[in-house]
Amino acid sequence: MKIPLDLFLQGINEKKVYYFSSVKINTNIPHYFICVLKGEKDTLLLVCCTSDRDDKRKRRIEKLGLYSTLVWIKPDNDNGLTKDTFVDCNSIFEYSIEDFKTMYQQNILEYKGEITGGHYEQIINGLLESPNITNDIKELIQNK
Repeated sequence: MKIPLDLFLQGINEKKVYYFSSVKINTNIPHYFICVLKGEKDTLLLVCCTSDRDDKRKRRIEKLGLYSTLVWIKPDNDNGLTKDTFVDCNSIFEYSIEDFKTMYQQNILEYKGEITGGHYEQIINGLLESPNITNDIKELIQNK
């Protein structure tokens, strides 16, 4: 059952898991995204998840020894994930509340659940340790 738009918008926050197709990645296949920051100017920062164990991002992370930038999350009823999931902390995606509103109204974005505080901290640490995340983004995350 779809919740009313105003309740959906009020619920957007850190640790929440959303499922949608994004033009910001190289596939039309929907992915799980986790909100890591809800900024002051209605800006949302999200990380993308993959369940593909042979994913080229995962192989690259392992090759470079950036293990802390890859976070594993086991699916459960709370997070809404359906498979073992890996979060790539070397990329971050920016959306606005308005983007989410539009996608929700068009039925192309679903709220799935919420990750634990422990997984959230691992993701934050991975973002802070990643050489691919800009210092501006790292400062926003540290000052949240």
